[in-house]
Amino acid sequence: MNFKHILCIAFIGLSTIASAQKYKSISTSTITKDWQGTTFTSDKTLQENLAQSTSFSFMATILEDEFLSSQLSSQEMVTVFVANDASFMALKEDTRKALLADDQKLTQLVKFHTIPGRVDKNAIEMAISTSGGRAYFITLEGEKLAVTKKAGALTILDSKGNTAIIKETDFYHKNGFFHMVEGFAFDTKASQ
Repeated sequence: MNFKHILCIAFIGLSTIASAQKYKSISTSTITKDWQGTTFTSDKTLQENLAQSTSFSFMATILEDEFLSSQLSSQEMVTVFVANDASFMALKEDTRKALLADDQKLTQLVKFHTIPGRVDKNAIEMAISTSGGRAYFITLEGEKLAVTKKAGALTILDSKGNTAIIKETDFYHKNGFFHMVEGFAFDTKASQ
């Protein structure tokens, strides 16, 4: 081996070490987004973020359940479509009370409104445009959740026609994104 080859190999080796070190030393910064006087951050869990806002008290309480919160936090990245309090208040009182008393149904509701991965508004809109107007995502419940865009509004819906309108998008939580929705793309009647 001549001197040029040795020098070239040494240069490549040092470049690789320097490059690897560059990625090793990057610190993760907190990403924040303000909404109606509340700052949501990427260093808090979904439940911790929602608990800060009076608009999501039902969901914040639901997510206090240890089993449910551990299922969400065990996923590497998830995107959750979070129903606001207006969604719960729009239900008939009997339906709302029965739903809130049914832990199994609440777990299904949250898992049905959760898809694997960090899926932002742009990714949703791209999926809709490349699939002819309706994109499908598989939820943590193993069901298909459709997303459409009509008159500028993104809407999620289940196979039975239950819909929720996406009101605000692209909020971070510790292991993904969440989008704020009004309504439920899910049958909210309690289990029999």
